[in-house]
Amino acid sequence: MKRLFKTAALVMFLAGFLAVGMNNPLLAADERLAIGTASTGGTWYPLGGGVASMINKYVKGYYAAAHPSGASIENIRAIVKKQDALSLSMPDTAFQAFNGQEAFADKPTKELRGLMATYPIDIQFFALAKGNVKSIKDLKGKKVAVGAPGSGTEAMARYVLKVYGLTYDDIDEQFLSATETTQALKDGNIDVGIVTLGTPAPALMDLATQRDILFLDIEPAVAEKINKDFPAYFPRTIVAGTYKGQDKPHHTLAWMGIFVVHQDMSEKLAYDILSAVFDHKDELDKIHAQFKNITLDNAVKGMPVPLHPGAQKFFKEKGMIK
Repeated sequence: MKRLFKTAALVMFLAGFLAVGMNNPLLAADERLAIGTASTGGTWYPLGGGVASMINKYVKGYYAAAHPSGASIENIRAIVKKQDALSLSMPDTAFQAFNGQEAFADKPTKELRGLMATYPIDIQFFALAKGNVKSIKDLKGKKVAVGAPGSGTEAMARYVLKVYGLTYDDIDEQFLSATETTQALKDGNIDVGIVTLGTPAPALMDLATQRDILFLDIEPAVAEKINKDFPAYFPRTIVAGTYKGQDKPHHTLAWMGIFVVHQDMSEKLAYDILSAVFDHKDELDKIHAQFKNITLDNAVKGMPVPLHPGAQKFFKEKGMIK
């Protein structure tokens, strides 16, 4: 009788454990998916978190979690090593990686595949308004935060500086993330910050409430020239009043952030992730104003690497590609 009671109790415990597991993604998931983003001060981190949440709710058998990172270059390397299942990247960095250029010289990552493009990301040069830096031409001899080591921000910063006739020999470069950059400017440890973030960026909003800052323009004529030489970067204007104290439009450059995956991701998983995102886009839109710009039309624009077969299937069904 006592043995029968113990057996019945064990059966009830296991049934309860399984029931809890089915409602707890940590216990029920068959596979964990890591999502590489960027620093916590930008929009990629909450975007990765939002996509992770949608995977957990609508893609059975998986548990996803976003994590901060050094951004594009680090993210792509994590995809190649299969440490991350999907990651965000700048389009130029993905192009360079696929073709074995820049940081990926002689090591092309032909296994890289595109999942979807997202929304415009702006590069922004900024300084304290009371300082002696009034334009990008004034950066010579200054302490300049150029982005995290190995990040797409740093690669783009070098590109823009070169257009203005500047190299790292002309500045005191500081390799800092977006969050570290805004803090360093607050503390007076740098003269100029360079970040690539979705607008409005929480890190810059916070900075503008605590310090009077000046945004340094990439003049429209310069932006147009860059766009002709490298179409992944396109001119963009951030309207006056976007940030506290910004009393005039800010002229800069932008690009479309993309989600990349490994070619070995299953076609079904890639398809299911896109279905989860676009079937429930209203949930993503509530996280940040920028996410409303993630649309089916934008999702196939400017993709610099081949689309994953699962993405091809999804976008063909939606009439976005042939």
